[in-house]
Amino acid sequence: MKKNDVLASTLPNLLTISRIVLTFVIMYFLFTSDSLVIPVILFAVAALTDFFDGQLARKYNWASEFGRKADMIADRFLWIGTALAFIIAYGLQSRLGIGEGIQLLLLLSRELVTAPFALVALVMKKPIPQVRFIGKATTFMQGFALPALLLSLDYPLFTYLSLPLCIIIGITGLISGINYIKDLQKNNG
Repeated sequence: MKKNDVLASTLPNLLTISRIVLTFVIMYFLFTSDSLVIPVILFAVAALTDFFDGQLARKYNWASEFGRKADMIADRFLWIGTALAFIIAYGLQSRLGIGEGIQLLLLLSRELVTAPFALVALVMKKPIPQVRFIGKATTFMQGFALPALLLSLDYPLFTYLSLPLCIIIGITGLISGINYIKDLQKNNG
C-alpha cells in the first residue's frame, strides 16, 4: 500500500474518533448553554461523521475490523452520552417529564438491548456482526429524533416529530437489537 493510500485510509477512522470528541463538546454545551440549538447543531455534525466514515470506508475499500468496532463504540458513545447529559442537565432543572423519559427509552431501545452483548464481544475480542439495513434505518431515524426531542423542550412543536419517530425507533430498535444478538451468537458459535 502506498503512503498516500495508508494516510487516506485513516480518514474514516479519524471521522469516527472525531465523533467521540464531539460527544464531549455536545455534553459540555448541554450542561453550560442556555440554548439547545448549539448542541443540536454539533450533534448533527457528529451524526454526519457517522454517515461519511462508512461511505468512505465502503467506497474505497478501507473497511477494517478496527474501524467497524470503533464506529460501533463511537455511535453508542454519541447516542448514550448525549442522552445521559440531556437527562442529567435538564432533569436537574426539572424540565424533563414522563413523556421525554419514555421517548428516550424508545430512542435508545437498541442500545439498551445490545449493550451487554456488545461489551462482552468487545472484551472477548470477538468479531462484530455486519450492519443490517434495519440497524442503519434505526440510526438514521435516531439522528432526527434525538435533536427533535432536545429542541422540543424549548420549541414544543418538535414533539410532533420526536414522538412518532421515537415510537418507530422503539420497534425498529428492538428488532435491530434482537438481530444483532442473533448474529453475534451465530458468528461466535
